[in-house]
Amino acid sequence: MKEQRDTGFLKLKRTILEWEWYQDNNTFRVMIHLLLKSNYTVKQWQGNTINPGELITSIGNLSKELCLTENVIRTCLSKLKKTNYITTQGTNKFTMVKINKSTIYDGTIIANNTQVDDLLTPKSQANHKQVTTTKTVKKEEENKESIENFKNQIFQFSSLYSQEHLNGFYEYYDTINKQTGRRKFEEINYWNLEDRLKNWKVLTSKKNEQSFTKNR
Repeated sequence: MKEQRDTGFLKLKRTILEWEWYQDNNTFRVMIHLLLKSNYTVKQWQGNTINPGELITSIGNLSKELCLTENVIRTCLSKLKKTNYITTQGTNKFTMVKINKSTIYDGTIIANNTQVDDLLTPKSQANHKQVTTTKTVKKEEENKESIENFKNQIFQFSSLYSQEHLNGFYEYYDTINKQTGRRKFEEINYWNLEDRLKNWKVLTSKKNEQSFTKNR
């Protein structure tokens, strides 16, 4: 049996569940097939340059590969072209398909999972690093916003509890869990802030009483 070589991977986003053609079985199959078959590097084929996200195929080949009739393939391609997910350029011998940018898959359509850094040009490497930095900054900003919102929610009860009480509560739930890297308040699924503040007051009182008893 011939061993198959790992030729990369495809990143799909969960938003594909809400994609307009997700429930259209044939169109969905054709789109995924095109994504999987498209190039992840620049190649030359019979005088034609095939860029990443492009492939050379034909109605007949797609029909055989997907076990769908040629009419069905034409209909699916028409739907994908009409909704701007692909563009095609046909000749009497083949069809060049180009995958357009979309929210259903991530960034570069297909990346070789063992040589992705080597395949990038200096310019694209810089862009790749910029994207990574942008994502990191965005995540940091989201974390800051989440913490700030949490803090504001706590201190809206300043008329009911002392500053010391609210600060202690905030500092405790703002602590990062070393195992998960998340803050305590982020790990709680059902969050009733008012009840937790009341319970925190009881726990703090008991702790103070125990400390007072030990010191006597």
